Parts: sequence; structure tokens; C-alpha cells
Amino acid sequence: MPPPAETRLARRNLIASTLALPLASLLEGPASAQAPAKPAPPQPAPISGLNTRARRKGLFYGSAINSTALSNDIALMDQVRSECGILVSEDAFKWNAIHPKDKTYDFAAADALVDYASHHAMAVRGHTLAWHEANPDWLEPALTRTTAEKILRDHIHTVVSRYAGKLVHWDVVNEPLQEDDHQPRALRDTLWLRALGPAYLDIAFQAAHAADPKALLVLNEYAVEYGLDWQLRKRGALLDLLADMVHRKIPVHAVGIQAHLDAAEIAIDQTGLYRFVNDIASLGLKVIITELDVRDQRLPADIASRDTSIAAHARAWLDVVLPHPAVLGVLSWGLSDRSTWLNDKFPRADGLPQRPLPLDLDLRRKKLWAAIAASLDATAAHPV
Repeated sequence: MPPPAETRLARRNLIASTLALPLASLLEGPASAQAPAKPAPPQPAPISGLNTRARRKGLFYGSAINSTALSNDIALMDQVRSECGILVSEDAFKWNAIHPKDKTYDFAAADALVDYASHHAMAVRGHTLAWHEANPDWLEPALTRTTAEKILRDHIHTVVSRYAGKLVHWDVVNEPLQEDDHQPRALRDTLWLRALGPAYLDIAFQAAHAADPKALLVLNEYAVEYGLDWQLRKRGALLDLLADMVHRKIPVHAVGIQAHLDAAEIAIDQTGLYRFVNDIASLGLKVIITELDVRDQRLPADIASRDTSIAAHARAWLDVVLPHPAVLGVLSWGLSDRSTWLNDKFPRADGLPQRPLPLDLDLRRKKLWAAIAASLDATAAHPV
């Protein structure tokens, strides 16, 4: 039996009133229920650090760190972990720090860096085993024709063997060339050259290889970055030295180009610079950019202008060198303007601090950071 007329009329009225409700009110449920919170807008992905960008191309990025910053500057070291995959100590492995007295070694600072890097899955470079600076007072008086080789070999064996398997590279000989010293092969007149002659280079590399056969051994040099006449002659002297060492099977594996750049310098000789890197590679050697920074000593005071010039100069130089397949990676000589040797060595006439590094005093990324990132991004992937 059909429902009574009044029942049918009530049902029609209910359906009509329901259809008249907005769709949103039907989805909201009972009026007493709380509406769900709107989803948060998507957050932009974090901008990758420099080493992450480098690794995508088969390269690495890292920085020099001094012992004071490692111990005391927590904020800086947070940024180091974000940006770097490899570290080198500015001071801890140099003779005056690690071998301060004839019979005394002090490994505390070097151990601290190695332990920190190991804990954070970072690699370490050693710097340096034979240099004309940062030597303890006892060393030069102790060097004679009869004692010098043993002192050098013992030091290298003691230091390198302690960190065998823990350090990936060693700057074995640092800055061996200086044309103005008028020595054979344009070698620098150093305590090692005076005591041992040119053979000190062979001794140093052979001793380092014996102490850690797996470490990459580097000859590290500066003032070969530009096409200035005197730097072109230095490039030639370096290539001659390397060719002779390779011919005699001295275990040198790579060249460190320090890349202490000057933003006010003449235009970069792109063709000559690439050819120089290629000439190193033709000897079977790798190339590492070991100490990148960009001096602004001769630039105007305006910060924005300085930062723009620094970034453009670095980008132009890196864009020549990074693409070469012999290049392994790049380190800057410091990560932040908080710590740079340039303010003491090359002070600005106006007394302002220089801005030569990727992060500023407040650890903010600068235009130089962006230039390094862009150059890495633009580089074709290297063979691994």
C-alpha cells in the first residue's frame, strides 16, 4: 500500500531541502565537528651544498680549517659540514705545529681534525711535508749535508705513517719554485735546497710514498694562475720539473694549483690556462685546486660591487679549469670571511676586511658561493 499523501509530501520536501544545501556543507559533516586543518604549503627543497653539487659531477669541494675554528666556532663548523666533503688543516700538519722540537711531536691538533672528519664521514688532505715557511726554530740549524736527509725522511715517515689510510692526499712539497732566487731549474732557495740540493724533492716524495703507498702525493704551487709573463715562465719551469720527476719515476701523482686569485687582475688567459692544465694531464698527473680565494685589495669599498667582481672573476677562472677531466676537485682556503690570511698579508688601504670566501662574516652564502655552485653545475660529469 503506498504511504499516505502527507508522508509522501514530507519526503519530497526533505529531498528538495537537501539538494539545496551547498556541496561544501555536505562534506563538512555535523556542524559540531571541527574542520580539518589546511595542509601546509609545500616548502622549497634545501639548496644543495657545494660538495653535493661537486659530487654530482664526480668532483669534490672542501675547505681549509684552522685549529681554533675547529675547537671553538660551532656555527662555522655546522656550515662546514653542510658545504664540504674534504678538509685540510691550515696549521696542524705544518712542521712548527706537529714537530716543534727535535725529538718531540705534537699530534693533538692534527688528531682532532682527523677524528672530526672521520666522525662526520669527511676526507682529509695533509698539508705540508716540505716547505720554506712554518718551520720550528730548531730545524734549520740542525740541517747539514750529513743530517738533513735523515731528518726529512724521519719526519715524513713519522707523520705520514701515523695517518696512513686516514688521509687521502698529501701536499708533499709546497711552493718549490721562485724564479727570482736564481737557482737551477727556477727552484726556490730554501733550507731544504741549501742542505740537500734539488734531491730534496725526490727524497720527500719517495719517503711519503713509502709511508703510505695509497695516498695521492701532490706538488703544490701558486702564481701559475694568470697569463702574466713571469707566471708563464713559472708554468714552464713547473712543467719541466714535473716531466723530469715523472721520467725518473718519482712518485708524484698530482699538481695542486693554489688559485689565490685577484679580482682586479687582468683578464684570465683562458686558452693558455686550459693548455697548462692539459699539459699537466699529459704527464699522467691529476690536478686539484687547493687554496681558492679571491683577493679584493684593489677593488672599491662598496660591498655589492666587490662581491659581484669577486664572483665574476672566480667563475671565469673556474669555468676554464673545472671541466678538464684531470681535475679532481676544489678547496677554498677557508669557508667564511671570518678567517682569511689576506687581511694580514694584503690589507686594504681603507682598512676594510676583505671578502674572499664563499660565506660572509655571518655565515651567509655570498655571490662567490653562487659562482662556485654555478661553475660546478655547468661542468660535465667527470669519470669516476
